[in-house]
Parts: sequence; C-alpha cells; structure tokens
Amino acid sequence: MEVKEIKRSLLFSLELANRGKKKFLDELWEEYKKALQYFIDRGFAEEKLPTYEEVKNYPYQTWLSKRYLGATLVQAVEILKSVFQKKKRGKEVSKPEVKKVNLKLDKRFYRFEKGNNSFDFWFRLRDPEGQRWVSFPVKNYDYAKRYFDGWEMALDIELLMKRNGKWFLKLTFKKRVELKEKQPRGIDIGYRKLLALSDGQVFGREVKEIIEKRILPKKQGSKRFKKALHFLKTEINRILKQAIDGTFSPVLENLKNLKRGKRRKWSRLVNRRFNYWTYSYVLKRIKELCEVAGVQWRIVPAFNTSRSCPQCGYVDSANRDREWFHCIRCGYENDADVVGAVNILQRFGREPIVPYPAKPPFMENKCL
Repeated sequence: MEVKEIKRSLLFSLELANRGKKKFLDELWEEYKKALQYFIDRGFAEEKLPTYEEVKNYPYQTWLSKRYLGATLVQAVEILKSVFQKKKRGKEVSKPEVKKVNLKLDKRFYRFEKGNNSFDFWFRLRDPEGQRWVSFPVKNYDYAKRYFDGWEMALDIELLMKRNGKWFLKLTFKKRVELKEKQPRGIDIGYRKLLALSDGQVFGREVKEIIEKRILPKKQGSKRFKKALHFLKTEINRILKQAIDGTFSPVLENLKNLKRGKRRKWSRLVNRRFNYWTYSYVLKRIKELCEVAGVQWRIVPAFNTSRSCPQCGYVDSANRDREWFHCIRCGYENDADVVGAVNILQRFGREPIVPYPAKPPFMENKCL
C-alpha cells in the first residue's frame, strides 16, 4: 500500500463581476506581464537568475506593490530555470516572450470566503495601488462540490485569462490517499479500441469513428474542429470512468516514441489519425482515476506485447493480422488487443517483486 498526496485543479468563472472589476483585472494583468517580461529579459541577458535586488531597483514607474513585483520575480525565475537547463544540455534557446501569462499568487494577495447571499463564494483580491480588497462573486458547480467537502484547498492560486479574453480563477485541491494493490488486470490502449482488458472486456470502439468521421473532415482550427476535439475528450473521459471502476489494479504498457521512424512508412492519412490518438492523455487520466479510487497501477515494458503468443510464448510479427491474433506455431487465436492485454498482465506477473501468478487463471493450460 502506498500513501500519496494527489492534487486536482478546477476553474471557476469570474465573469459574474461587474465591468469595472473586470477592467481592474485587465489592467493588473498588463502591468504584471510587463514586470514579468522585464525580469526575464534581465536574467536572460545576464545569464543568471534575477534576485530581489531587481525588485528594489525596478526601473519603470508602476502601480504594482513590491509584493506583486516579488511574485513576478518568482515566476520569472521558474521560467528562466527551465531555459537555462535546456541551454546546459546543449539545446538552442531563445529569449522567452510573455504572451498569455497566468498570475500566480499566494495567500498574501487573496482571500477566498464562503458567501452568505446568492453567491457561493467571494474571491477577494488585493489592489496593489489602493491597498484595498476587490471582491469577485464565484458560483460553485456540481463537479466541484465534492472537492470543497473532502479535499483541502492549496494556498497558491492562479488567475488566468482564456477563452475569448474571459477571466477564470484556478483553484488547486489536495488530498492524501492510500493506493491499495488489488487483483491486477492488463490493459492495452489502442486506436481501434480505446481499451482492451486481459479478462476480455473491450471499451471505446467508438473512438476511432469519432476521429475519422467527426474530426478529420473538419478544417483544423475552425470552431467545428475545436468542438469535435472537445467531444472526443468528453467521450474518452466517459469511457475511462466506466472502465476504471476501482475494483482492480490496472497494469499498463509504457509506450514511448510511437511515431519514431514511422513518418516515412505511414501514409499521410494514418499520420493524421494518430495525431488525435491521445495515448498520453488516456494514460494520465487512468492514473488520476486510480488515485481517486484508491487503487495502485503498474507500468511494464511494451516490447513485443502485440506479437507474442500468450500460450506458447512464440514471438513473430506474422502472429498478428490487424485486429486478429493467430499464433503460427500453436494455433492460438483471439482478439489482438485482448492478447496484448494478457501479455501485459503476464509480463507484470513475471516480475519477482510482485506476488502474482505469471498467468491469469483462464490461461493456465498451455498448448501441447
């Protein structure tokens, strides 16, 4: 059993505020962005991280307080650390240009309080010029309610402008959970079927059709294209919540560099299809669902899981013909993705540190 602290971030709209308060946010954002860019420019030019002395000697006339300037300094240092690490590894880097910046603020800058009227909460932000608190009404929503009830809110918040210039508040919640080992099941994540489990269950056959009929015909960047992408993400989440129910410990394969060396081998259409096969997102969501359910997950190497016979162990690319698996040595047949999931489970079972059998019960009898 593993004890882990998990975090989740949720967005809350600030659009219920009046025009004057939203104008205050716009002006704060512009001044904050200007200061952030200044500290990045100084650090990049001098090839060192800026210090608080830069705050004291800030050269521009500003209505930001020293506290706000200090917050921009901390954010600039985080950005520059990443840039300098890349440069240290020999990569070419250019000076970061601030465009869409989130305001990262700690407890000194805000208050978040329960409302006592028609609004669920009040977000109060310190005005750096007048030293007053500017109040913004916040509405709760059903999905967020459980986080306020059973989770602890982190001290740091983010103000972010997105979605056509509208303002949102990003709150982060944290919770300590116990991740328990349960009966393992192998999971093969695929394109034609989103999930195939080692017990034979299959989820998400409709994902392929969504990509090919809803997304590919749309013009990239159009409203309909973005709407189709949102629909795909929603469907993937729905399918994963149905499959990852907390009754077993998922065993997943570690797929990396899927497209390496394939650009010239795959057709243009196949490349476009795989652009929307969001393996990394699916893997991330499975882990998150396991954390919420309190179950452990495991990762195993992906080498030959789709070409190995789970009965006799014979490995050959000829064993698989698209979605069907037929071992050319022993004749074993099954859905190719289910075979991959069984092999993933068996690979996990062969690890000496794991007290599980090498094969699931329904695969005990080997072929003659």
